[in-house]
Amino acid sequence: MKRKVTLRKKQVLAIAVAVIAVIGAIAAWQTWGATTRIAFLNFQVTELGQISKANDNSMIELCEISADDIADLDSYDMVMVTAMGLKLTEEQRAMLKEKAEKVAVYTRMATNPDNYICSVDSVDADFISQYLDNGGRTNYRSMLAYIRKFIDGKKLNAPEPELVKERPDCLLTHYDPSDVDGEELGFNSVAEYNAFLAKHGLYSEGSPQVMLTGFMGATDDMTRALEKKGMTVYRVNKPQLFIGGKHADSIHVAAVVNMAHGRMGDYMVEFLKMKNVPLFSPVNVNRLVDEWLDDKQGMSGGFMSQSIVTPEIDGAIRPFVVFGHRTNDDGLRETYGIPGRMDDFVETVSRYITLQKKSNAQKRIAVYYFKGPGQNSLTASGMEVIPSLYNFLCQLRSEGYNVSGLPATVKEFESMIMAQGAVFGTYAEGAYANFIKTQHPALVTAAQYSEWTGKALSTQQIKEMNEINGEFPGKYMATADGRLAVARLQFGNVMLLPQVIAGAGDDSFKIIHGTNVAPPHTYIASYLYARYAFNADALIHFGTHGSLEYTPRKQAALDSNDWPDRLIGTLPHYYVYTIGNVGEAMIAKRRTYAQIQSYLTPPFRESELRNTYRQLNDAIDSYNKAPNAAAAQKVKQLTDKMEIAAELGLSKKAAYTADDIQRVESFAEELANEKITGQLYTMGEAYSQADIRTSVFAMTTDPIAFGLLGIDKLKGRADGNAEKHKQTFNRQYVEKAKAIVTRLMAAGGNMTDEEICRTAGITAAELKMAREVEAMQAAPDPIMMMMQMAEKMGAKSGKPQMQASQKKLTVSELRKMRLPRHGKIPQLSKAVFDKMEQSGRFPEKMMTAIRNEQKWYKESLKKGAKKPAAKKANAPRFSRSEIRLAQAITAVEHALKNVKAYSDALAESPRMEMASMINALNGGYTAPTPGGDPIVNPNALPTGRNLYSINVENTPTEDAWDKAKELCDNTIKMYRERHNGEYPRKVSYTLWSSEFIETGGATIAQVLYMLGVEPVRDAFGRVADIRLIPSSQLGRPRIDVVVQTSGQLRDLAASRLFLVNRAIAMAANANDDKYDNLVKAGVTESERLLVEKGMSPKEAREVSMFRVFGGVNGNYGTGIQSMVTAGDRWDKESQIAEVYLNNMGAYYGDDKNWESVRKDAFEAALTRTDVVVQPRQSNTWGALSLDHVYEFMGGVNLAVRNVTGKDPDAYLADYRNHQNMRMQEVKEAIGVESRTTIFNPAYIREKMKGGASSAGTFAEIVTNTYGWNVMKPKAIDQHIWNEIYNVYVKDKHNLGTKEFFEKQSPAALEEMTAVMMETIRKGMWKATPQQTADIARLHVEMVNKHKPSCSGFVCDNAKLRQFIASKTDAASAREYQANVENIRQEQLADGKKSTVMKKETLNDDSNKTKAVVSGVLVAAIAIVAVIAIVVLIRRRRKNLN
Repeated sequence: MKRKVTLRKKQVLAIAVAVIAVIGAIAAWQTWGATTRIAFLNFQVTELGQISKANDNSMIELCEISADDIADLDSYDMVMVTAMGLKLTEEQRAMLKEKAEKVAVYTRMATNPDNYICSVDSVDADFISQYLDNGGRTNYRSMLAYIRKFIDGKKLNAPEPELVKERPDCLLTHYDPSDVDGEELGFNSVAEYNAFLAKHGLYSEGSPQVMLTGFMGATDDMTRALEKKGMTVYRVNKPQLFIGGKHADSIHVAAVVNMAHGRMGDYMVEFLKMKNVPLFSPVNVNRLVDEWLDDKQGMSGGFMSQSIVTPEIDGAIRPFVVFGHRTNDDGLRETYGIPGRMDDFVETVSRYITLQKKSNAQKRIAVYYFKGPGQNSLTASGMEVIPSLYNFLCQLRSEGYNVSGLPATVKEFESMIMAQGAVFGTYAEGAYANFIKTQHPALVTAAQYSEWTGKALSTQQIKEMNEINGEFPGKYMATADGRLAVARLQFGNVMLLPQVIAGAGDDSFKIIHGTNVAPPHTYIASYLYARYAFNADALIHFGTHGSLEYTPRKQAALDSNDWPDRLIGTLPHYYVYTIGNVGEAMIAKRRTYAQIQSYLTPPFRESELRNTYRQLNDAIDSYNKAPNAAAAQKVKQLTDKMEIAAELGLSKKAAYTADDIQRVESFAEELANEKITGQLYTMGEAYSQADIRTSVFAMTTDPIAFGLLGIDKLKGRADGNAEKHKQTFNRQYVEKAKAIVTRLMAAGGNMTDEEICRTAGITAAELKMAREVEAMQAAPDPIMMMMQMAEKMGAKSGKPQMQASQKKLTVSELRKMRLPRHGKIPQLSKAVFDKMEQSGRFPEKMMTAIRNEQKWYKESLKKGAKKPAAKKANAPRFSRSEIRLAQAITAVEHALKNVKAYSDALAESPRMEMASMINALNGGYTAPTPGGDPIVNPNALPTGRNLYSINVENTPTEDAWDKAKELCDNTIKMYRERHNGEYPRKVSYTLWSSEFIETGGATIAQVLYMLGVEPVRDAFGRVADIRLIPSSQLGRPRIDVVVQTSGQLRDLAASRLFLVNRAIAMAANANDDKYDNLVKAGVTESERLLVEKGMSPKEAREVSMFRVFGGVNGNYGTGIQSMVTAGDRWDKESQIAEVYLNNMGAYYGDDKNWESVRKDAFEAALTRTDVVVQPRQSNTWGALSLDHVYEFMGGVNLAVRNVTGKDPDAYLADYRNHQNMRMQEVKEAIGVESRTTIFNPAYIREKMKGGASSAGTFAEIVTNTYGWNVMKPKAIDQHIWNEIYNVYVKDKHNLGTKEFFEKQSPAALEEMTAVMMETIRKGMWKATPQQTADIARLHVEMVNKHKPSCSGFVCDNAKLRQFIASKTDAASAREYQANVENIRQEQLADGKKSTVMKKETLNDDSNKTKAVVSGVLVAAIAIVAVIAIVVLIRRRRKNLN
């Protein structure tokens, strides 16, 4: 028994020993031999892919993680963080710090010091940094071995890492053709590089030579593809040294391809100008290709800024997706060239280079223009198109292009275009049938079309095309034998084509600004004909703007299922675009790969109305000098007599207060000083000297006047009267500014610094300070320099200092020695240093160390400058008041010093535009430029340059934020004054792209400030986050907002929409409020309404915070303009409101719900809206002259009225004068615009100097007046229509208006009179019987004499035609109706009319209009006919600028 017990004990002991041994073995394995798991956070895939390829140790596992994985870091042995561009929430940052106490964390490139979280030993960090900084597979392999051996502490499979292999200091690199997986080979001279290429058969004398730079792509893939195409590739590792050291001068570079991540810099711009070669920027989507293909946006946020936006500042073109990610065998992503797209890109580069070599006589150019239907003119924003186009063709002829057959005169040319290059509404069957028979268009066969679409389009596109349009050729523009007509004129090797309708015709705005389906066969055939039948070498879109950039799908980083991508193909593409519309120009650049060629706006001049309102001004002046009841009554009498009271909302009964008279004074002064445009610009023709003079006055007087006022205010010299009384401001500042400019123009010179100081009343030190501030604000972000900077930034430059004997030591031995590391501080410009210091985000010790090593600082000390005094830690370089003073001084200085420069730029621009266009067609470089009208941004001059945008991630800028706060305060003040002290509960904002770019995001800033939320900036001024403004600091309630975005803004700035969405949630959940939280109240109300509509409480809670909406299915506009103008298709405004809510009911506030159709959410979001705000940033348009204002602002106004039963206040945020941004009621703005433009003889005379396009501008304004009457009836008083009648029907100013229209464009007068009659028919204008008869008679006369135009108003409104016919004599009426029917119906061979069903329905008043929205597409805006028959109404195409 004892033996058994002993045996049992031994067995137990043996088992225990075995278990302990196993546990020990496991523990030993875990300690010395287990797999080392390394996580990589925010590493570029290009670098991580190289690290993965270098990993030959099966016991090292590499994993890629995101910020969302930080909570799970315990399972890793090492975490590697690249902090540049890393966005962490406060919770994620705190979690990473906590994990760093348990897991080794290494961080580099911490451009935000808060993100520098590093728990590894400084010596270990130094070694890892060296391996990463020097790169290459050997270093990466050694880095992984170092981590396993020294940081993870493993003994097994833990070889000794090699010493850092210093990266060769090479100018040029190339893959090794004999070792695909080997290291890149380095070269330090072009001769050495050429010898290498020749040795491997990669150099051919005379072949195109291409510089390849950048790192955001698969370099070897790109190099091989270019070499396969027969090009000699110079892979430049250090472009600045390569260019600065004159190495680039020894090659005949034909193009530069930059795999971009940010700007290259001004040195590259100067190099490209000198070499005159294009800069291409192929795009890396920076994610798995399948994810990109599924993404509706394509690309947005910071990566878009670095890959597309900032390269444009260098003049880069063709942001064509070439690179993406795939998953390798290790489960990590790697970058590769996407098959097919790489080939297309290389073919594109080759085509641009071909333009450099091919003779002009052999080049074939396809030019697209935009034209209204029928007899309507060619249109482009601010341009007289036909003479401009003719001048361009003449210039081509002078440059040796074959333009044989070009008529001898502009008039003959115009006649040919109107006949052979016509566009027709889908309802004009008779007109286009006759066109096909008589005007000899190109006829495309089914076989040709099938071949072309098979080459150009994707399988998905072909399927969609046939599903939507039916089998080729469809009905529109088709012949009886099954061919498709393509309108075109050909002059030798130059072909002109009209941009045909881009949609099915159901809605003209969708046609212009993006259709939700495949384009029709005619549209597709037009582009493919130019490519495959005409064999174009280049394609030009002539004038702002067409429709190609608004065809469906991705917003940027397009794929091969996007229509612009496929229709443009590999052709060099140029877009002649106005400088005044930079926002939409960016869409053209990014969605059609267009190289922008900017052109001038019309010239500017003053309204010349001061004498017209002199009696009123004198009465106001008398009141200001001696305020009394009699003087006030005199002002009131004159105001009533001139019908100004209604436009200002002043009572006709009550006596005027001092505030009322002040408003009248401001209105009268605005009328006198308003800048109006002169005759439309003709490309190639210089402004007259008078136009140059008035334009320079417009560009300089306001900056001087408001700048001087700003200086006086900041220096305590202004008494307040100038701000309060516009007449006083005019006398004290405006007249002074005009006198100064007059003197400078006469002298032909500029002011000295001393004269500037004397004029502005400032010291030389203040002028110097202003220049330093300007240089600081213009300086590039120093991020790339900071990547290599020392202390607390993670990526430390420099190397351990070793003696010669120590270089033979191993890494283990060196590590034990803990050698010190000496960082090298890079040289920064003073402006860059000031920008860093201004941020207040860098430690004072660090800034002092940097400054002490700068050459400019050392030089200043040598010259006797004092060392800067110690300042408060992290204090900015300049105070906000100093910056405001500097901005005022800068505005004055720029205007004073550039009077002659502005004159010269205006005079030279037409010549430069033509020269630049010819140079572009020679495959040359077009220099970059900012945009905006010349008054707002004189830097846009001279023209003939390539427009660029701003970095979205920096918005709203600090300046925009300061101004937005004032504008918000003004909005609230205006509302409270008009509503008994009540705060607005909710404000609706419209976001537009050009305003966003030109103001730095001022409207976005207003949205944030209304909510009581402010931006949080990182060390480089970028908006990295937002936070609540404490209620006590805000000093008012948080006010709710709802945002409608244009498609253009959505495409440019999706990340800012996400910022707004976060701000809504933040404000709604704020609990510190001392005042009412109207955001929270609005969300609660929305939630209640959504639940009532049947939404679950859980979903309603989420959706109740939705506040950012836009066009469904990625459309660019509201899609309601054609419905508004088709007055016989609707009877009640509620029908339009319903369509508007449907069409703008897509949500754009976050990635998860992007573009989801949420009509109920939009309707709920509009509840409680008291104010609608619309931006205005340009002097080239106003609420009346631009249809999109009534479309967006009027549309949301009408929707709010129908949702809430209340007509909201409507304000314009006027950004035109950056020194005097303000809010203005829309009715007042319409009053100013109508009086200074269409009712102003000076304006009319200027426009009458032009041709058909100029005539069309009058028709547009009248049509837009009708649009406003529909959307916001209170904005348009009866006197406006009466005055339109007086000026254009009765010709009250004896200007010969009828004769002008008959000579230049009868279609414009037909349109104007048709619109006036429709306004009467709809009961919006209570015209007298005589007025009605006069207008009807004139309209019928024009139609019968000149034939129908044939726009929708003229030819596609049966009720209107019936109404017009009833108001004129029977014989004229019969002829009129017959003329329209001939346009609408095809004449058959037997003389009978066709019986094809028309797109027009003469419906009774009980009909309803209904918009049907599917989950994927907006199929159509349908008209429900009597009883239950649904008839799809095709809308006419509208003439847009």
